[in-house]
Amino acid sequence: MDRKMNVFWALVTLLVVLAALLLCIIGSAEGVIYARPNGNPQNAVTGFFNALKAGDYETASGFVENYSSLGLENTPESEEGQLLFSALKRSYDYSLSESISLAGTKASQKVLLRYLDLEAVDAAARLITDMEYNTALRQVLADSESCCASEFFDVTVTYSGGKWLLSLDQALLSALQGIHSR
Repeated sequence: MDRKMNVFWALVTLLVVLAALLLCIIGSAEGVIYARPNGNPQNAVTGFFNALKAGDYETASGFVENYSSLGLENTPESEEGQLLFSALKRSYDYSLSESISLAGTKASQKVLLRYLDLEAVDAAARLITDMEYNTALRQVLADSESCCASEFFDVTVTYSGGKWLLSLDQALLSALQGIHSR
């Protein structure tokens, strides 16, 4: 009887070990499993772009993964640089396109970003050859709408450290600095 009882417990133990091994294999294939991420990833997207429009770059940086600064809090030293930088910051506008796509701890939101294309401003100012560059730049920036660009970006949002954070790619970072991707 003891032998039958030992075989029974050995089989139970073997089944438990096999079940644990199966769960380990499935878990490693699926990655980290969260019961449910907290919050709405779209709040991170709108929080970032609203802070950007308001000129609150410290708050905007708080919504971004792997960047402690966007580099927008540093004002250029030259008068021309200050004019361009100020116009760039005023030009930011955005709209969300489509609904957010959520897959576990990753999400994606299509965003239309409007920003001042600094290369277009520079080209327009250089066309005015009979004026000093600074004066031409002021004239172009007075009606800078013609130099604004709008681009769609797929903004990836990742749940990390208990909150949703944007993963900025190089194209979006360039747009924030007024560099239009062609």
